[in-house]
Amino acid sequence: MINFLSSWAEQIVLAVIIATLFELILPKNKNKKYIQMVIGVYVLFNIISPILETEQVFSFDEYNIEKDNVVSGEVLDQKSMDERIEKIYLDELEDTVITKFEKQGFKVKKCTIDAELDSSKKNAGIHLITVKLETTENSEQIDEIKKDIATEFEIEEDKININIG
Repeated sequence: MINFLSSWAEQIVLAVIIATLFELILPKNKNKKYIQMVIGVYVLFNIISPILETEQVFSFDEYNIEKDNVVSGEVLDQKSMDERIEKIYLDELEDTVITKFEKQGFKVKKCTIDAELDSSKKNAGIHLITVKLETTENSEQIDEIKKDIATEFEIEEDKININIG
């Protein structure tokens, strides 16, 4: 690949040198602009010629897709990617719940969400949200937050447990 690029650069430099020499030799007459156009096309052709010959330069038969999908010595598979995405999604759900309580002035010690996110499974969905608060001052506010969470996540309120202490 490096040899190809160096020979391509040499061709471009040579074409520019030849074009410059022709420009210096040409007399100043009516035909000069036409000759300059032809020289410009010659230089342009030398620049784009490797693009026109990409079949020879880049052979896709050389690449092994399975080999190129290796990251840190492990082959990436769909299952591990799904697990990572599921963990990120659950973390975001927990952050959303914690933020709802903290906006109302509550201090959250811990929040856990038990869920099955694979929609092809029978028990898919959020099973339980458990929030542990340090102290509670207003139980009516907690009920409002529970309703808000239940509405947003489309689950029943009894699937949301609030522990104090």
